[in-house]
Amino acid sequence: MTPAAAPSRRTRRLIAGAAVAALAVVAIRQLSVAHVVAELAVARPAWIALAVLCFAAILPLWAVQWRVLASGTPRPSLATMLGVVAMTSTVLNTTPLLVGEAAGVYFLVSEAALSRAGALSVLAMDQLFVGVAKLCVLAGAAASVTLPTWMTRGAQGLAAGVGLLVLIVAGAAWYARHLGSSALGRSLPPRLVRAGVTAGTALAPVRSPSRSSAALGLALAKKLAEVVAILCVQHAFGVALPPVSALLVLAAVNLAALLPLVPGNLGVYEAAVVLAYSYLGVPPERALGIALVQHACYFGALALPGYWWLTRRATAGSSPAAT
Repeated sequence: MTPAAAPSRRTRRLIAGAAVAALAVVAIRQLSVAHVVAELAVARPAWIALAVLCFAAILPLWAVQWRVLASGTPRPSLATMLGVVAMTSTVLNTTPLLVGEAAGVYFLVSEAALSRAGALSVLAMDQLFVGVAKLCVLAGAAASVTLPTWMTRGAQGLAAGVGLLVLIVAGAAWYARHLGSSALGRSLPPRLVRAGVTAGTALAPVRSPSRSSAALGLALAKKLAEVVAILCVQHAFGVALPPVSALLVLAAVNLAALLPLVPGNLGVYEAAVVLAYSYLGVPPERALGIALVQHACYFGALALPGYWWLTRRATAGSSPAAT
């Protein structure tokens, strides 16, 4: 990183944080804080605990998915991969953009013994299948209710991004591994050709119908766990909405999280949930109470468990540089 780049990144983070703070101030001024506190007080703990369990189910599903996508033999054990995704999730939910992704690569290499190319390939394939799963959530929401304009435009942008990622990953999976024997490969520097062949080999799961179907199914299962958790939070607050409302809420959260400008999407997550519930006719104070509890459940289930593995690494003498 150049000296000029560091201030620029810090400036962007400060601007993003200031924007979120300003939006929060504006929102709070329009709400009754006393009513929000009253809404939080009536939330039923049993449903909240169930929501935490549903969010926590994402970690083992994620571990199985990454194990399916891991190249080479033998594959990492499920216990090892669970530690990898737990630590990655902790970093993703507590640091700014790209730090969590870099940590995921680091943990896949250091803990799961994947090559760097294999780790990068797992991350690329994960983003691909998660992107497709997010589009399925948006499609389900659109089939159930009329989407707000901002969500429709966000869905179009997400579809374009996922489509581009499909072209890149599929192209690398099917053609890059043959780069060395192609006319294009003979005209490229050898180092670039070797990198392309390595990437194409590491993306073998994309060429396997069984492994790619399993990875997509697990990505959809993670989204289903989130939908059920959202419904549990609704029940905790006594909100009577059709089950499909959870799809709209999850779609809003997914779109808001596409560019994580602030660590853990703090404020952004809550704003997306409030917007979705307000669109569904839920009073603002109750919507904010639901948003705060839902994000707390999500954070507790997906960010806190990784600290146990990180602590084990630290006490074992490993260097947790990625954190």
